[in-house]
Amino acid sequence: GTLMAVKQVTYVRNTSSEQEEVVEALREEIRMMSHLNHPNIIRMMGATCEKSNYNLFIEWMAGGSVAHLLSKYGAFKESVVINYTEQLLRGLSYLHENQIIHRDVKGANLLIDSTGHRLRIADFGAAARLASKGTGAGEFQGQLLGTIAFMAPEVLRGQQYGRSCDVWSVGCAIIEMACAKPPWNAEKHSNHLALIFKIASATTAPSIPSHLSPGLRDVTLRCLELQPQDRPPSRELLKHPVFRTTW
Repeated sequence: GTLMAVKQVTYVRNTSSEQEEVVEALREEIRMMSHLNHPNIIRMMGATCEKSNYNLFIEWMAGGSVAHLLSKYGAFKESVVINYTEQLLRGLSYLHENQIIHRDVKGANLLIDSTGHRLRIADFGAAARLASKGTGAGEFQGQLLGTIAFMAPEVLRGQQYGRSCDVWSVGCAIIEMACAKPPWNAEKHSNHLALIFKIASATTAPSIPSHLSPGLRDVTLRCLELQPQDRPPSRELLKHPVFRTTW
């Protein structure tokens, strides 16, 4: 009796090498998702392969995405932002401890259940497994994935990056939830390149809404440290007093 959503991906491409690449990426997404088990990570129920499609059967989240809810109802109350941020950090801590970087954290990939209380991280299409358990090993370089307005400067500069790029995106998601629009006034930029240049060359973090409480503002600023090594790990951020209150 479980409701499921189907993510259908067509993998036919122009050349056989391109096609192999797409199929391998899909298989990796399926392999990765099938091993994940956490209350704040979307569950995959199974996958089938047809002539030119892969079907990924994932848990149905009736509330839709955070981005959808924001466009429908406007910015969230702070208590909701804190609740969702805490769940996002719990899910990310689990991923990071399993050597997975999500690389595409944004409101469109955060799904809410029918009660409106439970958040799960979805869409592992951009996620990547860290090559080795050693810190710093297998950190990614030069792979431009995810949505520009939510991407860390080091990623956009094509430099090495690791788990801390997801922490930056948490800061961006907090801004999105509090304002109902992405950071950097992204929608005002004429093209992708202008926005990429703005973030890659930034000397300050994107502006944080002035109405945030000091606690949530502090969490957001910590996520948005320009130097990756200055951003606390997600597990560390969960200890912040702002998350100690029960709502």
